[in-house]
Amino acid sequence: MSDVLPLLTLALHSEQDIVHCRQAAKRLAAALEWPVLEQIRLATAVSELARNIHQYAGNGHFHFALLRGEGQRLRGLEVQAIDQGPGIAEMEAIRAGSYRSSTGMGIGLRGAQRLFDDFDIQTSPAGTRITARKYQTPRPFPEPELLQALTAELQGSPSPDPYQQIRLQSEELLLTNTELQLRQSELEVTNKELENTNQGVVALYSELEKATQELKEASEAKTRFFSNMTHEFRTPINIIENVAKLLASGVDGALNAEQQRQVRFISDAALELANLVGELLALAEVQSGRLTIVPQPFPLGPFIDRLEQFAAALAPRYPQVSFRVAPPPAEVLLDTDESRLFQVLRNLISNAFKYTPQGQVRIQVFQPDDASLEFLVEDSGIGIAAADQQKIFEEFERIRSPHLTHIEGTGLGLPLAQRLAVLLGGELSLDSAVGRGSRFTLRLPRHYASHRDAAPEPDLSGLTVLVIEDNEGDRYLVRRTLERLNPVLLEADSARSSLDRLNAVRPDIIILDLDLPDINGEDLLASMDWSMHRRVLINTAQPLDEAGCQRLQDYCHAILFKHAPDHAERLLAEVCGLARSLSDD
Repeated sequence: MSDVLPLLTLALHSEQDIVHCRQAAKRLAAALEWPVLEQIRLATAVSELARNIHQYAGNGHFHFALLRGEGQRLRGLEVQAIDQGPGIAEMEAIRAGSYRSSTGMGIGLRGAQRLFDDFDIQTSPAGTRITARKYQTPRPFPEPELLQALTAELQGSPSPDPYQQIRLQSEELLLTNTELQLRQSELEVTNKELENTNQGVVALYSELEKATQELKEASEAKTRFFSNMTHEFRTPINIIENVAKLLASGVDGALNAEQQRQVRFISDAALELANLVGELLALAEVQSGRLTIVPQPFPLGPFIDRLEQFAAALAPRYPQVSFRVAPPPAEVLLDTDESRLFQVLRNLISNAFKYTPQGQVRIQVFQPDDASLEFLVEDSGIGIAAADQQKIFEEFERIRSPHLTHIEGTGLGLPLAQRLAVLLGGELSLDSAVGRGSRFTLRLPRHYASHRDAAPEPDLSGLTVLVIEDNEGDRYLVRRTLERLNPVLLEADSARSSLDRLNAVRPDIIILDLDLPDINGEDLLASMDWSMHRRVLINTAQPLDEAGCQRLQDYCHAILFKHAPDHAERLLAEVCGLARSLSDD
């Protein structure tokens, strides 16, 4: 809010008075130490308003005032043009810039309006009042003595010399033209830079496409290598296992105690190597898409007994760890791939024993509804820090612990378990903290649904998807994942750049990163109205603990983790599910 301090009033009766108003405006701007071009703009705008009064009303008054803001600082200048003429017709057309007349009326008002920061016209048959303001960076207010001297000078100034005014206006026009030429040169340079930048972006996209193809080919080559090599390894491993069994059976003569111990070492090592080869082969098949899910009906009870037998065979290697397998709540029939499901749970159970120096491992199954089951593998071991909970699902990643220095394994068990869980139509989640153990929960449908039976992907034509993500690579991946569904894709690389799209477009689906460069993603999420929350998919690389996930779930539809192996599949599934729910509303 500003105080308006009247400074000067000039009467308008003749052409010379118009020039006087122009001079007063330029002199005031100079006294306020405005740049020369700003002085010329103010004088030109005031001259046009004064000419409008003289031409259409005959006479009137021009008032100049200073604007004082907080701290008694100067904020700018206000001018008022007042007449008692017949008013301005076609006012709305003049405001919109669409009015044209033979006299040019309206064009001058629109031009003057562009030169001010605030511009208000009140008109009626009793007259017209135009109030216009030009603001500046706040600065100390002028001394009263200076203002009094300036006011006296402007009120008592002699009638202007028209020839002198023509010369001054020519000089001002030349200065303005020079500035326009400079701006034109700068604009041409900027356009050239933009053209070069655009060519660079096109080249970058081309390189990115090439690099993506090369990475895909390299990944396929790695998968083929794993698959071929693991098949080749099976033959010598089988020979080692079978020869060890022959020696242990005493077919070629009884073995003494030391020889039996040596053969057992050979047999155990061959078994470990066979398991490793099996995991590598399964992982290669999953990555290549060649792994086939073979669903068959089987009862849950015997399957739980099989898990208990596996845990019992594993327990002697961990004498300080006890285990408990809870019986199923009821006899349930499953229709899925039994061997792949057992492989997932076997890896989870082995991992639980391995990372529990002493304590307990518990295996339990729940049936939350008729269509699904939940398998829980819980231990009281060392636990996993929040920062490491995404890493353990990456291939060959192992979390080192000072408490356990001789842990066996290659870091393939959990990545394979998660990928198999996804192929079975389920989801593997983790709840853990350092010092309080880990809880792995496998949720999956009782009846495996093949891709042939799955619902077709919806066509998102007409739906708007806004991706709020500062990382260009992540935006690219989201775009490539969703573009086959034909949505209208909008992108914003910061929270501020997304605000106009959120408020004006109101997208149907919002994919939000939490790590934004200007405003925290959670703060942006909290600022959205509640109707938008159900449309938000959080897409983050942040390691969120259980409390963080719980806090965010009330503000979004789902939370996706960028580093999850099945990230693209989950993103597609969540977008499709959200689109279906929107169409059902």
